Amino acid sequence: MPFLSWVAVLALTIAAVLIGRTAREVERGGRHPGRHRFGTTLSISGPLLVAGVGLVWAVLTGNWVPAAAGTAGALILTAGLGLALAP
Repeated sequence: MPFLSWVAVLALTIAAVLIGRTAREVERGGRHPGRHRFGTTLSISGPLLVAGVGLVWAVLTGNWVPAAAGTAGALILTAGLGLALAP
C-alpha cells in the first residue's frame, strides 16, 4: 500500500511539473510581470520541492501513507497556486 501511494505522488508530481511548464509557455507581458514570473517558478519547481519535503517527512516519521496523502494535497495546492499566479 505505501508503494502505490508514493507512485500516485510521483504521478502527481510529474503532472504538476508538466502543467507548470505550460504556464511558462504562455505569452509574457500584461500588468503584473513579477507576479507571472513568481507563479511560473512556483509552478515548475514548487511541486519538486513539495515532493522532496514529503518524502523526507515520510522517512523521518515512518508514516508512509499519511505522508503520501499530505504530500498529494500539498502538490495540488502548490500547482493550483502557481497557475493562479501565472494564468
